[in-house]
Amino acid sequence: MAPFVIFPALLVPFLILYGYSLATGYVVSTAGLGAWVLMAFVGWLLAAFLTLCYGLPIALLLQHFNKFKVRFLLPLSLVPTFIVFLASKSEHGVLFIYAYSSIIVAVTYWFIFTRKKLWNVK
Repeated sequence: MAPFVIFPALLVPFLILYGYSLATGYVVSTAGLGAWVLMAFVGWLLAAFLTLCYGLPIALLLQHFNKFKVRFLLPLSLVPTFIVFLASKSEHGVLFIYAYSSIIVAVTYWFIFTRKKLWNVK
């Protein structure tokens, strides 16, 4: 369930930036909206793949060693962002979105795990 929180989590900065652009009088173009939607979908598929291949094993490993705490999970969730940063010359805004999304997914994993553990959901 954690990768699905990306949609509402990204809606908040989008609304803030959209409101800022309207307040400053910047003209927002909808000409490339289809391309943006396609890129967002492909980006979400990549994020889901990274979550399953990287995030889930890290979460399970931390749970196995009883170290599934936010202070361990957050730095490990940012490793793919730093790899992208070192491997490419991405803009800081793109890296901020990667980092923000990684943190949101990691905190959601942690929250789901702790609530499941407290409620003894099977």
